[in-house]
Amino acid sequence: MTMLAVQGLRSGYGKIEVLHDVGLAIEQGQIVTLIGANGAGKTTLLKTISGLIRPTAGTIEFEGKGIARRPAHKIVGLGISQVPEGRAVLKRMTVMDNLRIGAFVRRDAEIVRDIDAVLARFPALAERRQQLAGTLSGGEQQMLAIGRALMARPKLLMLDEPSLGLAPILVEQIFSIILEINSQGTTVLLVEQNAFKALEIAHRGYVLETGTIVQTGTGKELLASEDVRKAYLGI
Repeated sequence: MTMLAVQGLRSGYGKIEVLHDVGLAIEQGQIVTLIGANGAGKTTLLKTISGLIRPTAGTIEFEGKGIARRPAHKIVGLGISQVPEGRAVLKRMTVMDNLRIGAFVRRDAEIVRDIDAVLARFPALAERRQQLAGTLSGGEQQMLAIGRALMARPKLLMLDEPSLGLAPILVEQIFSIILEINSQGTTVLLVEQNAFKALEIAHRGYVLETGTIVQTGTGKELLASEDVRKAYLGI
């Protein structure tokens, strides 16, 4: 079943159009990765899907519902959460308060249970639950950003450069976490500069160049593509 369908999307900042007739589809249960050079429009696409930027044309459908004109908090309530580039944790608030804020759209009685589940998934956060987020290491802040997004109980989790600036051992850990989250039923849209690692775990990938999708295929197909290998894999 198609969970997210984007067609003819145009978006940008003021009079500057960044995305030009972008289209993509994500099936339920997939990991889909979006690769491209800096400035290609990857973050703009995620922000537009999230409702942080209003598109100027095109459609975005989530589980068959049009969301292109909905406010960001309503989109979170429908089941889309984003982990932003640079983590963007609330640095002057504790780990626990960051996690509670992740559940701001919820009104159910299971928030405490889900916080416990996040802390069990990330033991380093459990040890620092009352510590200010700004004092955490880069890897711990990334775990907190992912945990905060999970607190909204997303059906679709969008991650923007989750391995950026992390040591290689932490990169491996982050990708293992993404696979684990997906195996438990959450669909994933991943923007990642480490194209090789991203395509390795992706069911499907899209290549974005200067605001336009120029190539798509399975993760294995894109890894084997001569154009992708030269441009993004350094091979």
